[in-house]
Parts: sequence; structure tokens; C-alpha cells
Amino acid sequence: MKSLGFIVLLAGCSFHATGQNGPADDSGSTGSDGAGPGSDAAVTSVDARICFGAGLLLNVCLASPPDQALSLPGSVNPLDTGVDANCQKIVPQTSGPELCVIAGKTATVSGSFVAIGKRPLVVIGADAVTVTSAGTLDVSSKINPRRAGAGANTGTCTTAGAGENDEGGGGGGAGGSFGTVGGKGGTGDVNDNGTPKNGNAPGGAVGAAQPAPAILRGGCGGGAGGDGAETDATHTGGAGGDGGGAVYLIAGNTITIAGNVFASGAGGGTTPGSAGVEQGGGGGGAGGMIGLDAPIINVPGRVVANGGGGGGGGGNSNGGAPGGDGTTTGWNTRAAGGNSDADAGDGADGTTFNTTTNVDGQGANGGGGGGAGGLGLVWIYNTVQGGATISPTPTTH
Repeated sequence: MKSLGFIVLLAGCSFHATGQNGPADDSGSTGSDGAGPGSDAAVTSVDARICFGAGLLLNVCLASPPDQALSLPGSVNPLDTGVDANCQKIVPQTSGPELCVIAGKTATVSGSFVAIGKRPLVVIGADAVTVTSAGTLDVSSKINPRRAGAGANTGTCTTAGAGENDEGGGGGGAGGSFGTVGGKGGTGDVNDNGTPKNGNAPGGAVGAAQPAPAILRGGCGGGAGGDGAETDATHTGGAGGDGGGAVYLIAGNTITIAGNVFASGAGGGTTPGSAGVEQGGGGGGAGGMIGLDAPIINVPGRVVANGGGGGGGGGNSNGGAPGGDGTTTGWNTRAAGGNSDADAGDGADGTTFNTTTNVDGQGANGGGGGGAGGLGLVWIYNTVQGGATISPTPTTH
């Protein structure tokens, strides 16, 4: 990929920089025409523009205009944003994770393109960003095989509580929280059959929903389930699911999503077989973040950042089943919570735009079920045409 120079300016929703003709300095001023953010200067042509983004979260200025088409998936798929060479430029955010930026005169996703790694992904098309009807841009996280989407679990997360250990049944882990609050884990050993006594194995406490974002970041992970033993590492509790990743699309003229953009959270884990006896299920990961920023935005396809289902609790002979990953193509269908072994608690079903209730894992005499991950965030700058299959309901500016 051609190397480009970038300046990233963080901004509130009132910041408009589409008329800039030259690189912005730290004060937001531009070249000799004096056209700064919010000015009435005419928008420059696609071939000459170097600054993109109307200020939903950030405005990105390049050292020179993009002059090559960007086609995804490229030679690297999945693209690991933690590998410096995979990014045309790595740019900082104030109080947030670094960003991996890739850009082209146009940016087109025509196949199944997956991005993983520690940095959220920013895709810029000087003219247009297009996800064709056969295309999918996916920064979702998965449980099996485990995959964390680009920028997952980044930013400041209120840690989802882990279930307590108890030889009579560990507590379920809480679901991760982001756009909405995740569910509580189910209490294990409700019949007080094991140590510790007196009901000391509640499900983990939930984290807080995050405030309106000032940064691009991924969703928060779920809490681990409690072990099915009080003092040793046997019958290990299920791992919490990873939060969904983060992707931000910016176009000078038009964004068209005829296919899919996904950033859902992973399902909560379990420990299979006899090693999972009496274990608590892990909490599901919260959905991540998707940003769309262009003068014209068409979404006849799907844009989805749903929460994962909680893992099922372990019973007397086996661990439970893992929770389902946050749904994507079934954008308005909840991910299935993991089933439990006999006498244990099921994990909670995941979240979608129309369902954010009944998200707590079940309590049981054995291991408790994990809570569901909360919804992610979809932020849009400018009016959406179409958009009937977006989850969660977008925040528009």
C-alpha cells in the first residue's frame, strides 16, 4: 500500500472541515486561503482534497490526496491492525487507542474482509466507500475459534464482574457493557451445597454503560465465570467473551453499504467436559462500534453491532455450552445463550436493537449461567437513506 502522511483532529459534532484545501496545523487553521473548520469555503474536488470527515469523532487530513483505488480484501486477510506494516498510517487519539488508517481514491469491499488486532480500523475513500452486495467488512469477535475484532476491548471499560468460585457451583460472569448495560451472571450453588456457605457465589456485577463516545474504540469484554472449586484451579470457569471491534468509514462523497458491516461481540465461554463440572459460564462480550461519515450515506444492507450470549453453567458431570456470538446476518435475532448441564443455569441470550431485557444468566444449584453482552454503538454523521437493517438504532448527527 502507498504510504500517506496523516494528521488526525479530534472534534465534536459541530466541527466541519470538508472545505479545507491544505493540511491543518494544531490550531485547526489551513493554508493561504485561510479556510478553517466551520468556514463557508467551497468543497474542493475529489482529486485535490486531503481532509476527510465532518467531525463525528475525528477529521483526518492526509499529506497528499489519495490517487489509487483501495480494494478489499487485499493481500492480507484478515488484516491485523496491530502490525504496523498493515496500516498506511498509525495515528493517535487523545485518551483512546491508536488508529490503523487505510485510504484510497475509492475504497471497495467486494468479498469477505476481516480486521483483527489492537487498533480500531479507519477506511477512507476520497470519493466513495462501497461495500458491494457480495461484500462484508467484519470486525466482530468470535468465540470458537477465538477471534478478537480490530480494536476490541479497547478504551476505558468498567470491568464486568467475574463469578465467585464455589465447589457447589461457581457464579456466572457478567456480560460486557458498552452502548447498553450487559446482564448479570447467575448465582451458583443456590442450595448452598458446597463451600463457601451462605450463598457466597453470586453472579458478577455488571459494568456501566459508556457515555457518548469522544473516541473510536471497541466494545467491552464479559466477565469470567467462577471456578467449580473454591481454592484450586480445577473445574475452571468459562472465559468472558471479547467485545466487538471498531471500524469507521469516511467518504468524500458517498458511502454505500449494499452488503454487510459487522462489529458484534463474542459469546461467553465455558470449560467443556468433566473439567467444567460446577463451573460458572462466562459473560458475553458487548457489541463494538461502527461509524459512518459522508455527505451521502446509503444503507440497503446490514450494519450490526450486537451483544454475545452468555455461557451455560456446569453441572454434576459436564460443563455447559458456550454462548452464541453476537448475531450479524440475523441482525434482529438474539444470539442464543449457552445451554447448561443438568441442574445448572443457562446463559442469557444476547442483545439486539429491539431486545435489551432479560439479559441476566440463570441461577442454579450447580454453576450459574453467564450474562448477555450489551449492545454496541452505531454513530452516523449525516442522513441515512435506507438503514432498515441497522442494530443498534443509530445515533445520528
